[in-house]
Amino acid sequence: MSNRLACLALTAALSACASTTKSAAVKIYSPAELKQGDYETVSRVWVDSWRTAFWVPTDSSREDGIAALKDKAASLDANGLVNVACYGDSGLFGGSDAYTCYGKAIRVRR
Repeated sequence: MSNRLACLALTAALSACASTTKSAAVKIYSPAELKQGDYETVSRVWVDSWRTAFWVPTDSSREDGIAALKDKAASLDANGLVNVACYGDSGLFGGSDAYTCYGKAIRVRR
């Protein structure tokens, strides 16, 4: 049983490394860096669904929010993000800060 547990832990660690490597390849561009023909839009992350009218993911810091955006863009086979924005909110009753980040996942043509 311990061999299975060790194998499961190793598999989880390796897949986490692969995900981190893939999202590290996603670059954030300013709108002035690219012309319209230099890229194609893959998705507007966290905005393309009707569900976002009721719920969007939040993170505890801007850095975590941007990392989540990069992970989502990488999962969509995008290699860039543009128009990235993060907004902080302490909630209706002044709880802990939560950040909502969104942006456009793009595939840059080289």
